[in-house]
Order: sequence, then structure tokens, then C-alpha cells
Amino acid sequence: MGSLLGTDDGDEIIGVASGAVFLDFVAGTITLPEGSTAPLVRNMNKNLNDLGLNQCNSIGIWCSDADAQIFLGSAITMSDHQLSHVINNYAFSNARIEIPTNSTPDATNQIFFMASTDNWLGYSFPHISHQRSEVSGTSTTAQSIILSKHVGAYNQFMITTSNTGGANSIDVQIEFSENGTDFFPDSGYSTAVTVAPLSYNAFASEIEHHFYRLQINSTSAGNHSAYTVFWNFVNDRGTSGR
Repeated sequence: MGSLLGTDDGDEIIGVASGAVFLDFVAGTITLPEGSTAPLVRNMNKNLNDLGLNQCNSIGIWCSDADAQIFLGSAITMSDHQLSHVINNYAFSNARIEIPTNSTPDATNQIFFMASTDNWLGYSFPHISHQRSEVSGTSTTAQSIILSKHVGAYNQFMITTSNTGGANSIDVQIEFSENGTDFFPDSGYSTAVTVAPLSYNAFASEIEHHFYRLQINSTSAGNHSAYTVFWNFVNDRGTSGR
């Protein structure tokens, strides 16, 4: 019976910046791109050296950005706009996940993987998934992009903006895009929505645009306020992507 190799705690890795994630199964190490949440080099739960082996034979990889490219060993490259990938009956000792610069803030990508020394993974790799996180800051007079995400392969989109300041209002605008360059106001946001002090704005949609972004500015010039933006993007239909 084979061994499963994954993160040391069996959990997903959050706070990953754009760039290359290296999985070295021989040494049992995970190396994250610069700008990711420390530590940048982490141990897996096992390594092939200790097992007296030099190759894994199956793997499942999930990345929160469906535009990520997966490189397995020296022969397989996958760029199929899916969130999760499972490869069986293929020998390899390393993998690389190339995460594109699709996110603001940058270090908000997430990954999960499970590899096996068996030819068949032997782990029911999840196809239904979500990514969620939050970002806090203080508004400025000029409109600023606070959150921007490539959301291809997801089908539910929730963004909640909380004005945590007690004195001043903030203006919120949510936009969508199909190419990541040309953005248009979403329904209800053709003009910015004002969020009063200690109040919130909740956005939820099942319209599968390719990108969503959120911008914030102070309602009154020079009168700024603290905020927190929460997001949760869900894929509950399996492996579909684009």
C-alpha cells in the first residue's frame, strides 16, 4: 500500500502570491513565490527520501485561480482552465504551479495538493470547492482597486464590504470583465453605492463573468474610513472551467 504526500498539516496553503510554486517530493519541500505568507519553504508530511523511493505515481492539485499552469515532471503541462486536476499512473518527482498575476491583493491565492506513491491516488480529491479571504484598509479620496479576481470556473460570487469606521461614509463600486482589461459596472453599481459608518454592502451573484473587481473611495474628499472586504467564490458544479 502506497503513501500519501501533502502539506504537513493536511490543510490548503493560503496567502500565495503570483509566480511559481515548487513541489519537491524527493526532499518533501514546498517553495512559495516571493511575497507569499511566510514561511516560503515548508515541509510536506513525508518525503520520498525517507520512504526509500524516488518517484510518486499519482497526484491531485487544486489552485484557486483556474488560469494557473501545472507542470508535472518534465513532460506534462496542463493549462485547461480548471480548478482541480488529478493525474494517475504517471511517475514524477516534482511539480510546479505557475500562478498568474490575476489577483489584487496579489498574495491571496490558495493551493492544495495530495500525491501518492501508488499508481492510483487513493484519495477522493474534491471537485467542489471555494476560495474565501478578506482584506482591510482605509479609504482614500481617489477611487482605488481593493479587490480584483479572475473567477473563471466559479459559479457563485459573494462580496461583502464593511465600513468599520464610526464617522465617515465610503463609496463602493463592483465591476465585471471578460478579458481582465475592460471593466463595466455590475447591476446596481452604475454609480457608486454609499456605505454609511458601521454599515455594510452585500453583493451576491451567479452570473459567471470572467473577472470581478471592487473599488472604494471616501464619499467626502479627505474624510476617510476604515473598511474590511470579505469575499467567497464558490464552485459547486465540479470541474467546469473557462
